[in-house]
Amino acid sequence: MRLARALLLPMAFCALSSGCALLQADRHMKRLGEAVYFTGIVETEQEARGPIVVVLYTLDNPPEPVFLDVVPRTRGVYHLAAPPGRYGILAFEDLNRDLAYQAGEPASLYEGTALPLTAVDEPPTATTGLGRIKIASRPPDVALPAIFGDAYAALARRRNEEFGAPALIDEGRFAPARVREGMFQPLRFLEEGRAGLFMLEPFDPKRVPVIFVHGIGGSPRDWEYVIAQLDRTRFQPWVFFYPSGVSIGLSTLLLNNAFDELHYRHGFPTSIVVAHSMGGVVARGTLNVIQREGRTPPVHHVVTISTPWQGHAAARWADIGPTRVPGSWLDMAPDSAYLRELAVVARPADIRYTLFFGYGGRSRFVSGNNDGVVSLQSMLGGGMQSRADVVHGFDEDHSAILQSKELVDMLQQRMREELDRLPRR
Repeated sequence: MRLARALLLPMAFCALSSGCALLQADRHMKRLGEAVYFTGIVETEQEARGPIVVVLYTLDNPPEPVFLDVVPRTRGVYHLAAPPGRYGILAFEDLNRDLAYQAGEPASLYEGTALPLTAVDEPPTATTGLGRIKIASRPPDVALPAIFGDAYAALARRRNEEFGAPALIDEGRFAPARVREGMFQPLRFLEEGRAGLFMLEPFDPKRVPVIFVHGIGGSPRDWEYVIAQLDRTRFQPWVFFYPSGVSIGLSTLLLNNAFDELHYRHGFPTSIVVAHSMGGVVARGTLNVIQREGRTPPVHHVVTISTPWQGHAAARWADIGPTRVPGSWLDMAPDSAYLRELAVVARPADIRYTLFFGYGGRSRFVSGNNDGVVSLQSMLGGGMQSRADVVHGFDEDHSAILQSKELVDMLQQRMREELDRLPRR
């Protein structure tokens, strides 16, 4: 879906229809806006013998697990989010790697500080609620909450399905109805486990993963033409599907968690990220999170296509009126706090960057030269053009660029060139 249509048409429709999707979005955004977020450092006393599992659970009677995160190293950052409520945190060293606690596994209970969900956009500090969990090397000497029943099994199963599950590009999970749900009912989208990083074919350690990230109001289906032309002898396609109505910070968190989990499972040495429109902002934000946590991104090449680095003027109108609109629209407003902070973290020197853009649009609603949706000023601004190793424009509009043979040919050329630059594995 074109970014301008995603921003403007729902607003116009709202004036004509009592069943406006924005009214649904308003209710969902209010619930999402009340959600809480916990983050911090978790570590083991000695070298971890398995991943660290961090579980957020309610303090109800009986307690209920609501969110889990996996830190596949001795020390790392955990991220937990949930609706408003009273919560406890249980972290344990998963010795048998089944994601569930077993008697004898080292564990620790912790009461974290609840942050607003907007804190996902900010580097955590001691003053903003950075929690620190230390897991002793011995089993706990206190009773642990009884949370490892059917609800926890379903939570763990859904995580495995969201991270690395097989998918087909034309299957129902990526249908327009799911896209609309992700835009206007993002909380339901997340609660039903529709988000994730999916594989279009079984993992092959001999081929490099290419992670495709769609833009606002989009889905993995946007990449159908590009993926059909992909050189499968060297590359394997993965697709990230996220609710584009949530804040960009939350989308980067989802991609970060999925990326970290699949890297832990498969140990791929490198990958390529290819992102369209707002997906470029999501991808860049994810790399920032990885670097901020002191990890080395298993990525050697990032390609962004028609990304509005300086936002979109239409997004300024998203915050006008009585209803709350999707958080990503607010983040895409020019000079938003998210966009201002995006370029602060420097790109690692060993990650190559290709910037593609279109100039074939003639929209009167977008200032200056544009691709019909995004201005050239935004696509080439924000300091991103000067940071790119290759910059290339195409005589295509914002949507048609993903069906351009010229773009696909040059994309494959760039991917091969940067792959050939790497040391032989």
